[in-house]
Amino acid sequence: MTENIRRLFTLMDHNTREEALLCLKNEFNLQSRKLVKNEWIKGGLIPEAYQGRTVEMFQNLLRKQQAIKSH
Repeated sequence: MTENIRRLFTLMDHNTREEALLCLKNEFNLQSRKLVKNEWIKGGLIPEAYQGRTVEMFQNLLRKQQAIKSH
């Protein structure tokens, strides 16, 4: 599932990526967005219990991104 999360992350534009990192940081009470990016996304170290929710968040953010671009 981590490969799917990485793939979704690469589909995001800069603003959506920043929003995704902040969402994960806040949702899971993490120290920093940098930790999320380096360890979770790039490192593939997303705890298994959080992977499903992460995919859900990323899919929703991508839908939002697409809706903004289509207007």
